Amino acid sequence: MAFTIATYNVKDLFDAIDDAGAAHLNRKLDVLAGVVRTLDADVLALQEVSSEAVVDQLRQRLLGTDGAHGYHTRIVGTADRRGIACALLSRAPVRSSEILTADQLEFPRFHENDPSPFGARIPLRRGIVHAEIDAGPLGIVHALVLHFKSMRPLPFQAANGETIEPRTSREHADGELRTLVWRASEALFVRGVVDGLFTKYPDHHVVVTGDFNDVAGSTTLRIIAGEGETALESAAEIIPSQERFSIVHRERRETIDHMLLSSRLRSKMTQAHFFNENLRDHSLLEEHEYPTADSDHAPLVVRFQ
Repeated sequence: MAFTIATYNVKDLFDAIDDAGAAHLNRKLDVLAGVVRTLDADVLALQEVSSEAVVDQLRQRLLGTDGAHGYHTRIVGTADRRGIACALLSRAPVRSSEILTADQLEFPRFHENDPSPFGARIPLRRGIVHAEIDAGPLGIVHALVLHFKSMRPLPFQAANGETIEPRTSREHADGELRTLVWRASEALFVRGVVDGLFTKYPDHHVVVTGDFNDVAGSTTLRIIAGEGETALESAAEIIPSQERFSIVHRERRETIDHMLLSSRLRSKMTQAHFFNENLRDHSLLEEHEYPTADSDHAPLVVRFQ
């Protein structure tokens, strides 16, 4: 029996606050529902949703005329300050679920007597959805849905909380490094969760998926992938290089949406595909063209047998 997992950053799926917002939300939900039907995934990981309510509106559009073929389980994580969160929808039975959060992400120290270098400066901004899924003959799959810190430089803050804009190349570089440290800290947190799953459930499968906001081969991806018997492998590696991209930004194609699989699950994979044929470069849009009904990310679909 085939089993399919997909990940999709739907871009700013916010609740409506006025009539114009409601009209936009309806258009966006119609577009998203069309895409999701095409994916036909048993498990769907979503990023940039604002609430359980908007996810339920999407689920309602996905129901067949007889009420069948919908996602009977939905789990929505905690949101960041902008109001966006991760979610998971499943047609397959979910045995258990949790939202992983952290007020303070740890960063490696050089010496056992060193204090934590950043204290509580780096929290986990968006809760990670963890679901234990019964995938039938495929076995038990632990799915982790994430959305990491963006690649945008993180500016310095004064003692009063005000942002200090960079003036020199060095100050710009500081912002780039702060962003990398934050994303690496998120990756370390996830890798710790993955190690715990391998220890507790050695016979189960693991999949880590979502918007990593980083590319293959990056520090972020290498941290989560790990090494040895507990290593995770990229599902997208089997996609031809010219088709392997999930976003187009400033006319440059990049893969920042990923699905990393435990080795036994990877061996059962039969197909992977980015639905990027109609992907638009949103960085080239005019201001009057926002907000957009379409997403600036392409969904990734992976099939198993």
